[in-house]
Amino acid sequence: MEKHSLYDVIFKMRPLPKKLTERSYVDALIAAINERLTITEHRYRSLLLNAGHTSDYMYFVEKGLARCFYFDDRSGRDLTSILWKEQSIVCDPVSFFQRKTSDVNIEVMSGSLLLSISYRQLQEIYKAFPEAGVFERCVSLQYVYYFAQRSRQLAMNSPWERYLHLLTSHPGIELKVSKEIIASYLNIAPQTLSKMLREKGHP
Repeated sequence: MEKHSLYDVIFKMRPLPKKLTERSYVDALIAAINERLTITEHRYRSLLLNAGHTSDYMYFVEKGLARCFYFDDRSGRDLTSILWKEQSIVCDPVSFFQRKTSDVNIEVMSGSLLLSISYRQLQEIYKAFPEAGVFERCVSLQYVYYFAQRSRQLAMNSPWERYLHLLTSHPGIELKVSKEIIASYLNIAPQTLSKMLREKGHP
């Protein structure tokens, strides 16, 4: 049975019902998921979700990086709200789970390897394995926690502190994406990031 690192992530979520700790049940669930997973390699940057559309797929970053961004009409720039590293579950949870139109874009970076499953396929799994429905709540709660932490960081930390935190949480990120993307994630102008790096040097 093929074991992706995806399963190391989802079965560490808490709280899980007792049924999801039973070996035979878990093996059958993993087999059902494996039958439905699609593996894609992305040589170039491409959009996985466009704002104005409903998210039909959930992704897992086996290798590489993805980001969530939206366009700011006032500045004319795109602003990055999430940078997903390896071992991350990628989706717009409101659009995907509640079947609503998304207001964000999701982009995968070049050189990435993704696993994906459709909403319809996930419902098939829930029907056959009802206890697996807990993962939907776990993923949603992870996003609630992430955005609470991010809002606090943007409000309380300086741009330099936010940059240091990014380097800690995403080692090597400065080699994987452009300064424009990093600046947009830090909620500063690219010129401000360049000035900080000139003045303080790379940590």
